[in-house]
Amino acid sequence: MVTYSGDFFMDQVVRLSEKNFVAGLVAGFFGGLALGWLFSSSLFVSNKVKAVSNAFDSTKDDRDDERSFEPGCSDTEGEYKMVLVVRNDLKMGKGKVAAQCSHATLGCFQKACEQKPDSVDTWFTCGQAKVVCKCESADDLEQLRLQAKRKGLTTCLIRDAGRTQIEPGSKTVLGIGPAPSRLINEITRHLKLY
Repeated sequence: MVTYSGDFFMDQVVRLSEKNFVAGLVAGFFGGLALGWLFSSSLFVSNKVKAVSNAFDSTKDDRDDERSFEPGCSDTEGEYKMVLVVRNDLKMGKGKVAAQCSHATLGCFQKACEQKPDSVDTWFTCGQAKVVCKCESADDLEQLRLQAKRKGLTTCLIRDAGRTQIEPGSKTVLGIGPAPSRLINEITRHLKLY
């Protein structure tokens, strides 16, 4: 009869645990690679998300950051731009105005990507021109918004959350475009620069 000591069984358990650990590590590594590839493939990512993420791809060659944009870039419609109209009567600080204009820019960009992707492409190619103007009241902003809507232009009216300088729900900035400059000028040419 063969007798085994307790150490023999513990040695076997340790060997099995080491093998399982290595096998689990290898399986986890390759499983992670496979899942990463699967989720980055077109199976799970919509074309809209791909288009937006490609526009901001930080893995591209450094030379891609050195694009030169033609200031007079045009197509059959002429130059493209976005106009941001800031309410001057609110006397917002510079940082507040910058934040509100950023909200309006992103809002217009999002809407235009969904509704008018060709306008966004042309605007991007031509350097994403943005002009900041001022008006004197919420009524002025609303009138400009209605005029832009009647012309079929993309708009985004920003209302402040009211956590810092101004009353909650105050209309602060109106974004118009991106669109052909000639169409936006019909609505905003009388406004002064901010």
